[in-house]
Amino acid sequence: MKSLYRQFVQTSGWFLILSVVIGLMITNIFYLAFTKQQTTEQNLTRAQEVTSILETMHGDAEALTPFLDSVANLGYQIVLADSEGSLQSFGKPFEDVVLSEEAQRVVSDGVIYTGEDGALSFFMTSHFANRITNTVGVPFEVDGEVYGLFLRPDLSLLSSDIHTLLLAFLLSIALVNLLGMLWMAKQLTKPIGLLRQATQEVANDNYSHSLGIERQDEIGELADSFNRMIERLRENDTARKTFITNVSHDLQSPLVNIRGYAELIENEADVNAPSYQHAKVIQQEATRLSGLAKQLLLLSSLDQPTYQLTLGQVELDKQLKQIVSSYRYRFEENQLEVSLKLERATIQADAELLEVVWDNLLSNATKYTQEGGQLAVIMETDASVVKIRIQDSGIGIAAQDLPHVTERFYRADLSRHTEGTGLGLAIVNEIVTLHKGTLQIESIEQEGTCVEVTLPIL
Repeated sequence: MKSLYRQFVQTSGWFLILSVVIGLMITNIFYLAFTKQQTTEQNLTRAQEVTSILETMHGDAEALTPFLDSVANLGYQIVLADSEGSLQSFGKPFEDVVLSEEAQRVVSDGVIYTGEDGALSFFMTSHFANRITNTVGVPFEVDGEVYGLFLRPDLSLLSSDIHTLLLAFLLSIALVNLLGMLWMAKQLTKPIGLLRQATQEVANDNYSHSLGIERQDEIGELADSFNRMIERLRENDTARKTFITNVSHDLQSPLVNIRGYAELIENEADVNAPSYQHAKVIQQEATRLSGLAKQLLLLSSLDQPTYQLTLGQVELDKQLKQIVSSYRYRFEENQLEVSLKLERATIQADAELLEVVWDNLLSNATKYTQEGGQLAVIMETDASVVKIRIQDSGIGIAAQDLPHVTERFYRADLSRHTEGTGLGLAIVNEIVTLHKGTLQIESIEQEGTCVEVTLPIL
């Protein structure tokens, strides 16, 4: 993807090149329409003045050379051609001293030559060509012999210090314009980059991010609107979390009462009575709802910016063995083949929260693995991290569901027939992130799932 800065610079560069080309075309048209004709007429006038002096004041051929030398010293390039075709140069010599057929007619037919008319003559660069064909030619007669005088100003004298300074001035303007264009592009694209970064932060539920853009233009107005939007989102998020916390907390007391009365009815009723079954269902649902409320409270606590981990030395191998032992009854009930391969590892972590992680992962692996399946808990360490993998041979997760399994309340279609809240992996992800670790989930549908937790060894 091309960045906006790169596109702006490229577009500006193309416009700069296009403007140079158009400028050259306009200048060339101006040269053809005005400058070329005026220059030719001026040169022709000078040549006729010189030939007039030669014919009236210098009546012999011997006086031609010193006079033409003096004229050349005034800033002209001159070639004298006689009827025999010999050429004599005065002043700076031409690079090409071969007369064209049209130029030769100045001596042979007595016509006036005004320069070449080829295709190149339509470009203003031909004005600076140091060729004899780029002159004006005038015939004159001295001592009964016809000569041709080819004359043009010595343009090398025009390339003086002022032209060097002018060239430096133009190059400086071009350089300043280029640097200004790059600076302007940076000024325009920098706030857009900040907006993109802020958008990513908001997408990650970070509502404390603020744009440091202070401009008195449309981008500044956009930044102000974006900051107001973030503020509203932060207020809404705070209100939502407060509501969830309050509701989850307030649900606990009535749920305890419901479970207590359901247990009382269950104990007093006959096992075969409908009231016994009803009380049992009420107690199960109250227990499930109480678990959901506890998970919501935990998530709400983890979301708080001020939440602090209670860090301590945690022997992960011992902790995992204890958690696995607590699931022994469920493993046996589902006839699961469980294997442990744990290296010794001690890390700085919140032991209570890590227990929640292992409990959720083992609970998922047990719930979604069929009877007679396999479950493995593997822990490996290296110099800086410890990796814990919990693998099962269960129903797996569909590929389209994998990117969403850590989202809150998300449940894959294959798991909807099994009881759950859709919060377990969201809680696991939050806790692992708080410990500066990573959570990676790989799964193949109907083959099994592997959840890998990587934690730093601090």
